[in-house]
Amino acid sequence: MADPDIPLEDELLLMARRAGELGPAEPMRPTLRDFADYVAGRCARIGDLYGDYDRNAGDHVRAVMHQMPGLMPKPPRRETGRQ
Repeated sequence: MADPDIPLEDELLLMARRAGELGPAEPMRPTLRDFADYVAGRCARIGDLYGDYDRNAGDHVRAVMHQMPGLMPKPPRRETGRQ
């Protein structure tokens, strides 16, 4: 699960170490970072099929993985309870 308190690059580094792709002190390899971007891109294309044309799950993936806050989903509107 994404932790908003951990920078994305640090989180990717932890995931690569957990998967055994990097040793405890080994830095992120550019090719491994590229691989993460390709996987995120594929996930985003799948997410494009869900939601509105201009706001969907793919946009959310891009917002997080490419640090584009403008693509983050807008919070749902709250009902006022008035009729």
